[in-house]
Amino acid sequence: MSNRVYIIGAGIAGLGAAHFARKAGLEPVVLEASDRLGGRAGSIVHDGRSYEIGGKNFASDWALFNGILRSFHDGVFDDQHPNFHIVINGRLVGLEKKATLAGSIALARRIGVRPALRFRRLMREVSERRGQLGYVGEMIGDLEASWDERPLAAHMPRALATGPLRMFTVIMGAAEPDEFSLATLMLLLASFGKGSHHSLPQTTGHLFERLASECDVRLGHRVTRIRDERGCVRGIDGEGPTGPFAIDADRVILATPLHRWPVLMPLDAGLEDAVGAIPYYPLALMNADYEREVFTPDMNSIMFDPASPLGHCSANRTYRRHSVRFTLSGRMARPLLREDDARLADRAQAAFARVHPLPGQPRFVHVERHLGGICAYGFHYSRSRRRLLAGMERIAGLALAGDYLFGHNMEGCLQSSLAAVLHLTGERDAYASTRGYPEQGLAARPGVDASGTLGQAA
Repeated sequence: MSNRVYIIGAGIAGLGAAHFARKAGLEPVVLEASDRLGGRAGSIVHDGRSYEIGGKNFASDWALFNGILRSFHDGVFDDQHPNFHIVINGRLVGLEKKATLAGSIALARRIGVRPALRFRRLMREVSERRGQLGYVGEMIGDLEASWDERPLAAHMPRALATGPLRMFTVIMGAAEPDEFSLATLMLLLASFGKGSHHSLPQTTGHLFERLASECDVRLGHRVTRIRDERGCVRGIDGEGPTGPFAIDADRVILATPLHRWPVLMPLDAGLEDAVGAIPYYPLALMNADYEREVFTPDMNSIMFDPASPLGHCSANRTYRRHSVRFTLSGRMARPLLREDDARLADRAQAAFARVHPLPGQPRFVHVERHLGGICAYGFHYSRSRRRLLAGMERIAGLALAGDYLFGHNMEGCLQSSLAAVLHLTGERDAYASTRGYPEQGLAARPGVDASGTLGQAA
C-alpha cells in the first residue's frame, strides 16, 4: 500500500489535513481546482498589500491553529477591533464586545427592555454551558430535541431575532434567523468571545503559503470523480492544466464544501438526504480602499439589518480604517451575487452610505464571490452529522474534512482535518471529540494498516 494520501481542496481544511498527514508519516498530495490557496479564507495581493477575501480572525485559545503558528510565526499579531455597531430600525446602535451597563441600556432603548433582557439571559445561559456545548456530545442533541422543530425566529422576540441575534446567523452562516436553528446558534455563541481575538499582520495568506510549502500542492487540478469499488477508494479522476488525469489512490480526504460529495461519488438516497439537510448559503466579500478613513476608533464595524444586501462591514484592521471589508450576505444579497463587479460594488456602497458616509470613490476594489457558500448546519444538525460519518465509514480509505463537522471557523476546520488523518491511520471514533495540537507527531494504532481498516496484528 502506498504511503500517499490525496487531499481534495487547498482551503484551511485541506492544507491542515496535509500538515497533520505529514506528522503521521504520510505523503500528502493536495489537489486544488482553482489557481489560489486558502479557499474561503484565502487572500489576494494588490500593489504589494495583502487583503483577506474571507475569514481573517482567530482566537487565542484555538489549540490547533495556534499550534501550527508556533512552528513558524514570531507571535506578533494584530488585535481585533473592540467595538461594533448594529443597524436597528434604521439607526446605528454602538456596543462594546465586552458586556457593559451602557451597552445594555443602549440595546434596550432600541429593541425594548424585554428583548434586551432575553438577550442577556441567553448569553448567560451560553456562558454557563460553554464547557458542554460543542458540535459533538449529548448537549447539542438535547437542545435540538427541544428547539429544532421551529427556527430561531420563532423562539425569540422579533426585535431580538432580526437585530443582535441576526448578527451571528448572517456572519457565521450567511443565513437569516428564520433559516437558522436556535440549537446551532447556541454553538456559535459558545465559540464567540473565547480568549482574545487577533489577525495575522501578513494576512491568512502567510499561513497558507507556509502549509503549502510543506507538501505537494497541485493548483488547477479539478477533481471530477472519486472512484470506489466494493466499498473501497480506488482512484481519482479530474482535469488539470495539461488535460485529464486519472490517479490510482487508496486514501482520499475530501476537504471541500459538503455539497461536493454527491457530485464526486454516487451516494445512496439516505446519505444524499443527510448531505442535503446541511445547507450552505452564498455570499460575496468586497475589499475597498478609500482616500480617507471610513471608520473611527469608536466605530470599527457595522452589522446591517435584514432589509440590506450587506450582512456586515468592518475596517480591514484597526490601523487601516480607510480599508473596508464589505460582506454581502443574507436573503437580500443572494439574487445580486451574480451581477458584475462594478454593479455589485455600487450596491454595496449605496447600502453602506445609507447608514454611514463614505469619503468619495474608492481607489481600489476587489470583489470575491463565494457562491458555494458557508455552512449553516441546518435543523437537527447532530443527527445529519452522525449519518454523514456513518456513510463515510462504509467507504474504506475515505475521510471527510470541512466546516460542517466541528464548527464554522478555521479551528473547527482544523479539528476536522486532524480527525480525518486519525481516521485514515486507524483511530476509531476519530470524529468523536476535539483535540489539542499533536506536538510529538501522530502514529497509527497497532494492528491497523494505513488505510484505516483492521489489519493482522504481528
